[in-house]
Order: sequence, then structure tokens, then C-alpha cells
Amino acid sequence: MKFTIDRDLLLTTISNVSRGLSQKTPMPVLTGIQIDVKEDKITFVTTNKEIAIKIELEKSDKVKLYDEGSCVVPGKYFIDIVRKVEGKEVEFTLFEESTIQIISDRSDFTLIAYDKTNFPTTNFNVTTEPILFDSKELKQIIRQTSFACATSETRIVLTSLNFKAQNGTLEITATDSFRLAKKTSKLDETVDILVNVPSKALEELGKILEDDSTFVKMYLENSKAVFEYKNIIFITRLVEGNYPNTSSLFPKETLFEAVFNRIELVNAVDRASLFSNLDNLNIVKFYFSNSNKVEISSNSSEIGKVVEDINLLNTLDNVDFQIAFSTKYLLDALKSFDSDRISFSFTGEIKPTIIKSVDDDSLVQLLLPVRVF
Repeated sequence: MKFTIDRDLLLTTISNVSRGLSQKTPMPVLTGIQIDVKEDKITFVTTNKEIAIKIELEKSDKVKLYDEGSCVVPGKYFIDIVRKVEGKEVEFTLFEESTIQIISDRSDFTLIAYDKTNFPTTNFNVTTEPILFDSKELKQIIRQTSFACATSETRIVLTSLNFKAQNGTLEITATDSFRLAKKTSKLDETVDILVNVPSKALEELGKILEDDSTFVKMYLENSKAVFEYKNIIFITRLVEGNYPNTSSLFPKETLFEAVFNRIELVNAVDRASLFSNLDNLNIVKFYFSNSNKVEISSNSSEIGKVVEDINLLNTLDNVDFQIAFSTKYLLDALKSFDSDRISFSFTGEIKPTIIKSVDDDSLVQLLLPVRVF
């Protein structure tokens, strides 16, 4: 087995496929990248039993294939080698099924290959009809929602994003029961789906996707989701279980609405959180008593207190109201928006608050306040 590949192309390829490497496993082979060379193409595969990734490169001026064969190369060391060599090309040769030689410019490395017979077989074939996404839009959907998923597997279904499509509308929902992110998008009216996709897998997919508006094909079959993007196939298992009905969480009536400049608010909350971190409370308080300002504060019993006034973009009438939020949850929600103007719809001091963009209602963030008063 022997091939030579343009160094930059190889680095991009193995960096993307490495998203499927296992970090902690009793099976060392799962920390490896399977490489298979055929007459006209070379294939790179990784899997950690939760996701699997396959990338194919066709023979070209940048991809020179000499001898067919396959092996499993230690992923971390292979990536580090390719990242640090200075040559424009990387030559890869397998000797006696176990010894790998990697040559680039004046550098010559030798690695011991894993036993390829222990590498799991993954079926990358699909038979269902695809659902089409714009890569830029899908990357945005993942960024704006996945952070709100639960990290604890106590309720495994909450570690996933719920994809629900009907009548031409796609709703993606994420919640950990303390906050909720919901993104609405348009799809073909014939598409009808209801699945739970693991958030960790989608976050890895989001790191692979580029802002180039290339089509991403999503296939759903046999309890798995398959994403096809350019020359990359990305597979993840689906999470079983019924996702909670979140529609009842959105209040129908509100007390008042406050409109902020998003960047100014992010910076103010960030400054106000300087002391709160020291007490491990991470709480920021809002106090409304002025028609066009809000007081943002935080305090530490051992260090001191910070108070800052922020101008509102709208005018309030006879409002005397205070509320507190988790600093992290609030900043996560604020940073998910792209627009400059955002609105807070308050329903009570201990009731959910709705955060939206003034100019685009496709994204909604819902936060439960913290009881501190």
C-alpha cells in the first residue's frame, strides 16, 4: 500500500474525519483512522460507535495512488505528524501489514499500525430519499440550538435536538428543562419527520460544515441519521424516546417587553458576572424602574458589587420589576442571535422569559429565571 497526497489536502481530510475518533475507549483501534486505497480512490474512515465518518478522495494530481491496500493508523499521531511536517506532499507506505512509513521533505516517521481486523464495519449505504439543507443554514441551526441540550444522560432524550417537520415547516428544539432554544425553518411540504438527533454528534458535524451554501443531504433510516456533504458521509445514531411537548412552555400573555442592543447587553452582562463567578452563583440581576434604562447588577459577599445602567431601545410605562438569570445561560442565549436588536418578553419574576430578535422571529430562546428575591 502506497500513496502520495498534497499535505494541505491531507490535513483537511484527516482533521475532518478525526471528529469520529474515540477519546476514551478500551478498544485502541477506535482511536485510529482506517485508510483504504483502491485503484482510483482513497477512503478514510473513523468511528467511535456513536458516530462514523467516511471521506473519499479521487485519484488526481494532488492524490497519487500507487499500490492498493488498507490499514488503521493511530489517529492522533498521524494528524500531529501531518500538521507539523513542512513538505508540500506526504508519502505514505505500508510495509508487511504493520509498519507505516510517512515521509515529507526531510522528515521520516515510522508508526505501528493497529490490527485492522478489529476495526468495526460500518454500513454507509442509504436507500431512503434525502432531506436537503443548505450547509450554511444547517451550521447556523446547530450553533443556535445545540448549547441548550442537557449534558447529563439522566434523561437521555434531552441530550438530543428534536427535528419535527410537517406542512413545509421544520422546527428544531433543544432544552435541558431550565432553558429552551427553538429554530424554525422552511422545508419541502412533502417532508414529514419526527426524530431526535444527538447534540454532540451535530456539534461535530457543525465543525465540518463550511459557510459555502453547499447542499447537505440528510437520510433517516434504521435508527440512524446519515448526512452527506461534498465527499463526506457522517452517520449518527438517533435517540429513542418521546421528546417533551414544549409548546405549552411559551406564555401567551406577557407583562411588558424590553428591547436591547444585543452587543451592549452581552458586554454589560459579561462585566456584571466578574464577581458572581467567585461565589459560584453566576447570577446577574435586572432591575427596571426607569422608562428607558435597566440596572444590571451582581455582587459577591467577599469581594464587592457591580452595578451598570443600560439604555433600552424602547420606552416603558410605569414598570417596577426585577428578575435574575444564570449568567452562563443568559450569555449562551444572547450569543446565539446574529441581529443587533433583541427583545425580552417578561411574564413574571419567577416565570419564563422569552428572548427574540426584533428583525427575525425564526429563533426563540426561553429562559427560566433564578429565584433570588
